[in-house]
Amino acid sequence: MRTVLRFVVLAAFACVALVITLNLGVAVLSVTGLSADPHGYGVIFGVAVSVVLAPVALGLWLLYRYLRHPRA
Repeated sequence: MRTVLRFVVLAAFACVALVITLNLGVAVLSVTGLSADPHGYGVIFGVAVSVVLAPVALGLWLLYRYLRHPRA
């Protein structure tokens, strides 16, 4: 059961990391002018969502590391 939980946490971390990466990509494209975003909402959305999800990703990673090492 512990192994299954560890893999679920790792998959959740991977999904959150992917969402952070995609949102930062949207922000970079908006800043450089390569996207059709005349008002700059892509920058605001990309940075805001990434800031909110960063602690979630950190928590999932720490939980994964905790589950990975067996207790003594």
